[in-house]
Amino acid sequence: MDRSILKIYIISLIDLLAVGLTFPLLFPHLRTLGASHFVVGVFGATYSGLQVLSGPVIGSWSDIRGRSSVASVVLSISAVCYVLTGLTTSLAVIYILRILLGFLKHTQTLCKALIADIVPKDKQTEVYGRSTAVSSIGFIVGPIVGGHLIELPNGFSYVCTLTSILFVINIVLFRTFDDVICGKVSEKKQFHLTDIKQEFTKAVKELLEMDWKQYWDVFTLRFLYSFCIAIYFSNQSLFISEQYQLSQKYIGYIISFFSIIGGLSSIAIGQIKVKFYNNQNESLTLLLHLFLTMTFCFFGIHLSPNLGFLLVLLTPFAFSSAALRVLTMELILNRSHTNDKGSLSGVANSVMSIGRFISPLISGIIADWCGESKVMLFAFIPSLFATFLCVKLIKTKSKAS
Repeated sequence: MDRSILKIYIISLIDLLAVGLTFPLLFPHLRTLGASHFVVGVFGATYSGLQVLSGPVIGSWSDIRGRSSVASVVLSISAVCYVLTGLTTSLAVIYILRILLGFLKHTQTLCKALIADIVPKDKQTEVYGRSTAVSSIGFIVGPIVGGHLIELPNGFSYVCTLTSILFVINIVLFRTFDDVICGKVSEKKQFHLTDIKQEFTKAVKELLEMDWKQYWDVFTLRFLYSFCIAIYFSNQSLFISEQYQLSQKYIGYIISFFSIIGGLSSIAIGQIKVKFYNNQNESLTLLLHLFLTMTFCFFGIHLSPNLGFLLVLLTPFAFSSAALRVLTMELILNRSHTNDKGSLSGVANSVMSIGRFISPLISGIIADWCGESKVMLFAFIPSLFATFLCVKLIKTKSKAS
Protein backbone atom coordinates (compact mmCIF):
# COMPACT_ATOMS: atom_id res chain seq x y z
CA MET A 1 0.00 0.00 0.00
CA ASP A 2 2.87 2.39 0.79
CA ARG A 3 4.26 2.01 -2.72
CA SER A 4 0.84 2.65 -4.25
CA ILE A 5 0.35 5.78 -2.12
CA LEU A 6 3.79 7.04 -3.19
CA LYS A 7 2.80 6.62 -6.83
CA ILE A 8 -0.41 8.59 -6.22
CA TYR A 9 1.66 11.38 -4.67
CA ILE A 10 3.92 11.43 -7.73
CA ILE A 11 0.94 11.49 -10.11
CA SER A 12 -0.59 14.42 -8.21
CA LEU A 13 2.73 16.27 -8.22
CA ILE A 14 3.24 15.78 -11.96
CA ASP A 15 -0.35 16.83 -12.67
CA LEU A 16 -0.04 20.10 -10.74
CA LEU A 17 3.38 20.69 -12.31
CA ALA A 18 1.71 20.42 -15.72
CA VAL A 19 -1.07 22.79 -14.64
CA GLY A 20 1.49 25.22 -13.19
CA LEU A 21 3.38 25.23 -16.48
CA THR A 22 0.45 26.25 -18.66
CA PHE A 23 -2.18 27.96 -16.49
CA PRO A 24 -0.28 31.26 -15.89
CA LEU A 25 0.71 31.49 -19.58
CA LEU A 26 -2.43 30.46 -21.46
CA PHE A 27 -4.43 33.67 -21.14
CA PRO A 28 -1.49 35.97 -22.00
CA HIS A 29 -0.85 33.72 -25.03
CA LEU A 30 -4.47 34.12 -26.12
CA ARG A 31 -4.08 37.88 -25.85
CA THR A 32 -1.03 37.79 -28.14
CA LEU A 33 -3.17 35.91 -30.69
CA GLY A 34 -5.67 38.79 -30.69
CA ALA A 35 -8.27 37.61 -28.16
CA SER A 36 -10.14 40.30 -26.24
CA HIS A 37 -10.61 40.16 -22.47
CA PHE A 38 -14.17 38.97 -23.06
CA VAL A 39 -13.01 36.13 -25.32
CA VAL A 40 -10.39 35.12 -22.76
CA GLY A 41 -13.14 35.04 -20.14
CA VAL A 42 -15.27 32.82 -22.39
CA PHE A 43 -12.34 30.39 -22.70
CA GLY A 44 -11.99 30.20 -18.92
CA ALA A 45 -15.72 29.93 -18.24
CA THR A 46 -16.14 27.18 -20.85
CA TYR A 47 -13.37 25.08 -19.33
CA SER A 48 -14.68 25.47 -15.77
CA GLY A 49 -18.27 24.84 -16.84
CA LEU A 50 -17.32 21.60 -18.59
CA GLN A 51 -15.34 20.51 -15.53
CA VAL A 52 -18.55 20.90 -13.52
CA LEU A 53 -20.55 18.75 -15.92
CA SER A 54 -17.99 16.10 -16.73
CA GLY A 55 -16.38 15.47 -13.33
CA PRO A 56 -19.17 13.20 -12.02
CA VAL A 57 -19.39 11.38 -15.36
CA ILE A 58 -15.65 10.65 -15.54
CA GLY A 59 -15.66 9.61 -11.88
CA SER A 60 -18.65 7.34 -12.37
CA TRP A 61 -17.11 5.90 -15.53
CA SER A 62 -14.00 5.01 -13.52
CA ASP A 63 -16.26 3.16 -11.05
CA ILE A 64 -17.44 1.03 -13.98
CA ARG A 65 -14.31 0.62 -16.12
CA GLY A 66 -11.59 1.14 -13.51
CA ARG A 67 -9.31 4.09 -12.61
CA SER A 68 -6.29 2.96 -14.61
CA SER A 69 -8.13 2.32 -17.88
CA VAL A 70 -10.10 5.57 -17.74
CA ALA A 71 -6.96 7.58 -16.87
CA SER A 72 -5.14 6.07 -19.87
CA VAL A 73 -7.87 7.21 -22.26
CA VAL A 74 -8.47 10.72 -20.93
CA LEU A 75 -4.79 11.57 -20.40
CA SER A 76 -3.82 10.29 -23.86
CA ILE A 77 -6.37 12.59 -25.50
CA SER A 78 -5.34 15.46 -23.17
CA ALA A 79 -1.69 15.03 -24.16
CA VAL A 80 -2.56 15.27 -27.86
CA CYS A 81 -4.72 18.35 -27.18
CA TYR A 82 -1.82 20.17 -25.51
CA VAL A 83 0.59 19.40 -28.37
CA LEU A 84 -1.93 20.81 -30.85
CA THR A 85 -2.56 23.85 -28.61
CA GLY A 86 1.15 24.67 -28.80
CA LEU A 87 1.27 24.27 -32.58
CA THR A 88 -1.80 26.24 -33.68
CA THR A 89 -2.37 29.99 -33.77
CA SER A 90 -6.11 29.71 -34.41
CA LEU A 91 -8.30 30.82 -31.52
CA ALA A 92 -11.14 28.65 -32.83
CA VAL A 93 -8.97 25.52 -32.80
CA ILE A 94 -7.64 26.32 -29.32
CA TYR A 95 -11.22 26.81 -28.11
CA ILE A 96 -12.22 23.36 -29.41
CA LEU A 97 -9.16 21.83 -27.73
CA ARG A 98 -10.07 23.55 -24.45
CA ILE A 99 -13.56 22.03 -24.72
CA LEU A 100 -12.02 18.56 -24.98
CA LEU A 101 -9.65 19.26 -22.09
CA GLY A 102 -12.46 20.64 -19.95
CA PHE A 103 -14.42 17.46 -20.42
CA LEU A 104 -11.56 14.97 -20.00
CA LYS A 105 -8.89 16.43 -17.69
CA HIS A 106 -9.80 14.97 -14.27
CA THR A 107 -6.54 13.55 -12.93
CA GLN A 108 -7.17 14.78 -9.38
CA THR A 109 -10.64 13.17 -9.36
CA LEU A 110 -9.12 9.80 -10.28
CA CYS A 111 -6.34 10.20 -7.70
CA LYS A 112 -8.83 10.89 -4.90
CA ALA A 113 -10.87 7.88 -5.95
CA LEU A 114 -7.71 5.72 -5.92
CA ILE A 115 -6.94 6.87 -2.38
CA ALA A 116 -10.46 5.93 -1.32
CA ASP A 117 -9.94 2.52 -2.96
CA ILE A 118 -6.72 1.52 -1.23
CA VAL A 119 -6.46 3.52 2.01
CA PRO A 120 -8.47 2.70 5.18
CA LYS A 121 -10.92 5.46 6.13
CA ASP A 122 -9.11 6.31 9.37
CA LYS A 123 -5.93 7.06 7.38
CA GLN A 124 -7.46 8.95 4.49
CA THR A 125 -7.20 12.42 6.03
CA GLU A 126 -3.45 12.02 6.42
CA VAL A 127 -3.03 10.69 2.87
CA TYR A 128 -5.23 13.40 1.33
CA GLY A 129 -3.25 16.03 3.23
CA ARG A 130 0.12 14.71 2.06
CA SER A 131 -1.15 14.38 -1.49
CA THR A 132 -2.28 18.02 -1.46
CA ALA A 133 1.03 19.13 0.05
CA VAL A 134 3.13 17.22 -2.47
CA SER A 135 1.06 18.38 -5.44
CA SER A 136 1.30 22.01 -4.30
CA ILE A 137 5.06 21.83 -4.93
CA GLY A 138 4.26 21.33 -8.61
CA PHE A 139 2.23 24.53 -8.71
CA ILE A 140 5.14 26.42 -7.15
CA VAL A 141 7.79 25.03 -9.51
CA GLY A 142 5.64 24.93 -12.67
CA PRO A 143 5.25 28.70 -13.19
CA ILE A 144 9.00 29.21 -12.73
CA VAL A 145 9.88 26.60 -15.38
CA GLY A 146 7.16 27.87 -17.70
CA GLY A 147 8.35 31.44 -17.25
CA HIS A 148 11.84 30.49 -18.46
CA LEU A 149 10.57 28.41 -21.41
CA ILE A 150 8.19 31.12 -22.65
CA GLU A 151 11.18 33.44 -23.18
CA LEU A 152 12.53 31.12 -25.91
CA PRO A 153 11.47 31.42 -29.58
CA ASN A 154 8.17 29.52 -29.92
CA GLY A 155 8.31 29.15 -26.14
CA PHE A 156 4.61 28.39 -25.74
CA SER A 157 5.02 25.33 -27.97
CA TYR A 158 7.79 24.06 -25.69
CA VAL A 159 5.57 24.61 -22.65
CA CYS A 160 2.69 22.65 -24.20
CA THR A 161 5.00 19.86 -25.37
CA LEU A 162 6.49 19.49 -21.88
CA THR A 163 2.96 19.39 -20.45
CA SER A 164 2.08 16.57 -22.85
CA ILE A 165 5.19 14.63 -21.82
CA LEU A 166 4.16 14.95 -18.17
CA PHE A 167 0.73 13.53 -19.03
CA VAL A 168 2.37 10.55 -20.75
CA ILE A 169 4.44 9.90 -17.62
CA ASN A 170 1.23 9.90 -15.57
CA ILE A 171 -0.35 7.42 -18.00
CA VAL A 172 2.55 5.03 -17.35
CA LEU A 173 2.14 5.46 -13.59
CA PHE A 174 -1.63 4.92 -13.73
CA ARG A 175 -1.13 1.72 -15.72
CA THR A 176 0.79 0.21 -12.81
CA PHE A 177 -2.46 0.12 -10.80
CA ASP A 178 -4.94 -2.73 -11.12
CA ASP A 179 -8.47 -1.79 -12.15
CA VAL A 180 -10.54 -2.49 -9.04
CA ILE A 181 -14.29 -2.60 -9.66
CA CYS A 182 -16.66 -3.29 -6.74
CA GLY A 183 -13.79 -4.67 -4.69
CA LYS A 184 -12.50 -7.07 -7.39
CA VAL A 185 -9.51 -6.77 -9.73
CA SER A 186 -10.68 -6.73 -13.34
CA GLU A 187 -8.77 -7.57 -16.47
CA LYS A 188 -7.45 -4.73 -18.60
CA LYS A 189 -9.62 -4.83 -21.73
CA GLN A 190 -9.30 -3.33 -25.18
CA PHE A 191 -11.44 -0.24 -25.73
CA HIS A 192 -14.17 -0.21 -28.35
CA LEU A 193 -16.40 2.73 -29.19
CA THR A 194 -19.55 0.70 -28.43
CA ASP A 195 -18.17 -0.22 -24.99
CA ILE A 196 -17.38 3.41 -24.19
CA LYS A 197 -20.88 4.51 -25.24
CA GLN A 198 -22.51 1.80 -23.10
CA GLU A 199 -20.32 2.59 -20.10
CA PHE A 200 -20.99 6.34 -20.30
CA THR A 201 -24.72 5.66 -20.52
CA LYS A 202 -24.49 3.41 -17.48
CA ALA A 203 -22.37 6.00 -15.62
CA VAL A 204 -24.95 8.76 -16.19
CA LYS A 205 -27.77 6.40 -15.16
CA GLU A 206 -26.03 5.48 -11.90
CA LEU A 207 -25.45 9.16 -11.12
CA LEU A 208 -29.16 9.90 -11.57
CA GLU A 209 -30.11 6.96 -9.36
CA MET A 210 -27.76 7.91 -6.52
CA ASP A 211 -29.38 9.21 -3.32
CA TRP A 212 -27.90 12.71 -3.35
CA LYS A 213 -30.03 13.86 -0.41
CA GLN A 214 -27.65 12.27 2.06
CA TYR A 215 -24.76 14.37 0.72
CA TRP A 216 -26.38 17.83 0.49
CA ASP A 217 -24.70 19.15 3.63
CA VAL A 218 -21.11 18.20 2.75
CA PHE A 219 -21.50 19.34 -0.85
CA THR A 220 -22.90 22.67 0.36
CA LEU A 221 -19.92 23.12 2.68
CA ARG A 222 -17.50 22.28 -0.12
CA PHE A 223 -19.23 24.74 -2.46
CA LEU A 224 -19.14 27.58 0.07
CA TYR A 225 -15.47 26.83 0.72
CA SER A 226 -14.59 26.83 -2.98
CA PHE A 227 -16.65 29.96 -3.61
CA CYS A 228 -14.89 32.15 -1.04
CA ILE A 229 -11.43 30.73 -1.85
CA ALA A 230 -11.95 31.29 -5.57
CA ILE A 231 -12.91 34.91 -4.89
CA TYR A 232 -9.63 35.38 -3.02
CA PHE A 233 -7.39 33.71 -5.60
CA SER A 234 -9.00 35.41 -8.60
CA ASN A 235 -8.46 38.83 -7.01
CA GLN A 236 -5.37 38.50 -4.80
CA SER A 237 -2.85 39.98 -7.26
CA LEU A 238 -4.95 43.03 -8.10
CA PHE A 239 -5.96 43.52 -4.44
CA ILE A 240 -2.38 43.39 -3.13
CA SER A 241 -1.12 45.57 -5.99
CA GLU A 242 -3.72 48.29 -5.40
CA GLN A 243 -3.66 48.19 -1.60
CA TYR A 244 0.11 47.97 -1.07
CA GLN A 245 1.57 49.14 -4.42
CA LEU A 246 3.70 46.01 -4.86
CA SER A 247 5.17 44.76 -8.14
CA GLN A 248 4.24 41.36 -9.56
CA LYS A 249 7.60 39.97 -8.46
CA TYR A 250 6.87 40.61 -4.79
CA ILE A 251 3.27 39.52 -5.20
CA GLY A 252 4.68 36.23 -6.50
CA TYR A 253 6.71 35.87 -3.30
CA ILE A 254 3.54 36.37 -1.24
CA ILE A 255 1.69 33.75 -3.29
CA SER A 256 4.60 31.32 -2.82
CA PHE A 257 4.53 32.01 0.94
CA PHE A 258 0.81 31.19 0.97
CA SER A 259 1.43 27.96 -0.98
CA ILE A 260 4.21 26.84 1.36
CA ILE A 261 2.06 27.39 4.46
CA GLY A 262 -0.80 25.57 2.76
CA GLY A 263 1.41 22.63 1.85
CA LEU A 264 2.74 22.27 5.38
CA SER A 265 -0.81 22.56 6.73
CA SER A 266 -2.01 19.76 4.46
CA ILE A 267 0.63 17.49 5.99
CA ALA A 268 -0.15 18.53 9.57
CA ILE A 269 -3.95 18.40 9.47
CA GLY A 270 -4.05 14.60 9.76
CA GLN A 271 -2.03 14.65 12.97
CA ILE A 272 -4.02 17.59 14.35
CA LYS A 273 -7.27 15.74 13.75
CA VAL A 274 -5.98 12.57 15.42
CA LYS A 275 -4.68 14.46 18.46
CA PHE A 276 -7.42 17.01 19.08
CA TYR A 277 -10.47 15.76 17.13
CA ASN A 278 -10.02 12.02 17.40
CA ASN A 279 -13.71 11.22 17.81
CA GLN A 280 -15.47 10.75 14.47
CA ASN A 281 -18.32 12.97 15.72
CA GLU A 282 -15.86 15.85 16.16
CA SER A 283 -15.22 16.21 12.41
CA LEU A 284 -17.95 18.85 12.14
CA THR A 285 -16.48 20.69 15.13
CA LEU A 286 -13.13 20.85 13.35
CA LEU A 287 -14.83 22.17 10.21
CA LEU A 288 -16.60 24.80 12.33
CA HIS A 289 -13.32 26.01 13.83
CA LEU A 290 -11.66 26.18 10.40
CA PHE A 291 -14.52 28.09 8.76
CA LEU A 292 -14.65 30.46 11.72
CA THR A 293 -10.90 31.09 11.34
CA MET A 294 -11.32 31.75 7.63
CA THR A 295 -14.21 34.16 8.25
CA PHE A 296 -12.15 36.28 10.65
CA CYS A 297 -9.20 36.21 8.24
CA PHE A 298 -11.28 37.52 5.33
CA PHE A 299 -12.63 40.33 7.49
CA GLY A 300 -9.11 41.09 8.76
CA ILE A 301 -7.64 41.13 5.23
CA HIS A 302 -10.21 43.74 4.23
CA LEU A 303 -9.30 45.92 7.23
CA SER A 304 -5.54 45.22 7.15
CA PRO A 305 -3.68 48.51 7.76
CA ASN A 306 -0.31 47.39 6.35
CA LEU A 307 1.53 44.60 4.56
CA GLY A 308 2.94 43.10 7.76
CA PHE A 309 -0.53 42.62 9.21
CA LEU A 310 -1.64 41.00 5.95
CA LEU A 311 1.23 38.49 6.09
CA VAL A 312 0.32 37.61 9.67
CA LEU A 313 -3.29 36.94 8.62
CA LEU A 314 -2.23 34.85 5.62
CA THR A 315 -0.72 32.20 7.91
CA PRO A 316 -3.99 31.06 9.61
CA PHE A 317 -5.83 31.74 6.34
CA ALA A 318 -3.53 29.41 4.38
CA PHE A 319 -3.82 26.78 7.11
CA SER A 320 -7.63 26.84 7.19
CA SER A 321 -7.84 26.87 3.39
CA ALA A 322 -5.62 23.80 2.95
CA ALA A 323 -7.25 21.92 5.83
CA LEU A 324 -10.79 22.53 4.57
CA ARG A 325 -9.89 21.30 1.10
CA VAL A 326 -8.71 18.01 2.58
CA LEU A 327 -11.40 17.55 5.24
CA THR A 328 -14.43 18.33 3.08
CA MET A 329 -13.22 15.76 0.56
CA GLU A 330 -12.64 13.20 3.29
CA LEU A 331 -16.11 13.82 4.75
CA ILE A 332 -17.70 13.11 1.38
CA LEU A 333 -15.75 9.92 0.66
CA ASN A 334 -16.27 8.60 4.19
CA ARG A 335 -19.97 8.32 3.35
CA SER A 336 -19.28 6.53 0.06
CA HIS A 337 -19.77 2.91 -0.83
CA THR A 338 -17.50 0.62 -2.84
CA ASN A 339 -19.18 1.32 -6.17
CA ASP A 340 -19.65 5.10 -6.01
CA LYS A 341 -16.32 6.53 -4.82
CA GLY A 342 -15.38 7.77 -8.28
CA SER A 343 -18.80 9.37 -8.75
CA LEU A 344 -18.58 11.22 -5.45
CA SER A 345 -15.00 12.30 -6.14
CA GLY A 346 -16.13 13.67 -9.49
CA VAL A 347 -19.09 15.53 -8.00
CA ALA A 348 -16.86 16.95 -5.25
CA ASN A 349 -14.48 18.37 -7.85
CA SER A 350 -17.44 19.67 -9.89
CA VAL A 351 -18.69 21.53 -6.82
CA MET A 352 -15.25 23.18 -6.61
CA SER A 353 -15.46 24.04 -10.31
CA ILE A 354 -18.85 25.73 -9.81
CA GLY A 355 -17.25 28.02 -7.25
CA ARG A 356 -14.37 28.78 -9.63
CA PHE A 357 -16.86 29.39 -12.45
CA ILE A 358 -19.12 31.95 -10.80
CA SER A 359 -16.66 33.73 -8.48
CA PRO A 360 -14.85 35.80 -11.16
CA LEU A 361 -18.18 37.02 -12.55
CA ILE A 362 -19.59 38.04 -9.16
CA SER A 363 -16.34 39.53 -7.86
CA GLY A 364 -15.97 41.49 -11.12
CA ILE A 365 -19.40 43.03 -10.64
CA ILE A 366 -18.58 43.93 -7.02
CA ALA A 367 -15.24 45.44 -8.04
CA ASP A 368 -16.94 47.59 -10.70
CA TRP A 369 -19.71 48.76 -8.36
CA CYS A 370 -17.96 49.05 -5.01
CA GLY A 371 -14.22 48.98 -5.70
CA GLU A 372 -11.58 46.24 -5.56
CA SER A 373 -11.09 46.59 -1.80
CA LYS A 374 -14.68 45.44 -1.15
CA VAL A 375 -14.19 42.12 -2.93
CA MET A 376 -12.33 40.58 0.04
CA LEU A 377 -15.08 41.75 2.36
CA PHE A 378 -17.65 39.99 0.19
CA ALA A 379 -15.60 36.75 0.34
CA PHE A 380 -16.26 36.62 4.08
CA ILE A 381 -20.03 36.14 3.46
CA PRO A 382 -19.97 32.55 2.06
CA SER A 383 -17.44 31.63 4.74
CA LEU A 384 -19.81 32.97 7.40
CA PHE A 385 -22.71 30.99 5.91
CA ALA A 386 -20.55 27.83 6.10
CA THR A 387 -19.85 28.58 9.76
CA PHE A 388 -23.56 28.86 10.54
CA LEU A 389 -24.26 25.65 8.59
CA CYS A 390 -21.66 23.79 10.66
CA VAL A 391 -23.32 25.03 13.85
CA LYS A 392 -26.72 23.84 12.61
CA LEU A 393 -25.36 20.41 11.59
CA ILE A 394 -23.66 19.96 14.97
CA LYS A 395 -26.93 20.78 16.78
CA THR A 396 -28.89 18.41 14.53
CA LYS A 397 -26.42 15.63 15.11
CA SER A 398 -26.50 16.21 18.89
CA LYS A 399 -30.31 15.96 18.95
CA ALA A 400 -30.23 12.79 16.84
CA SER A 401 -27.75 11.11 19.20
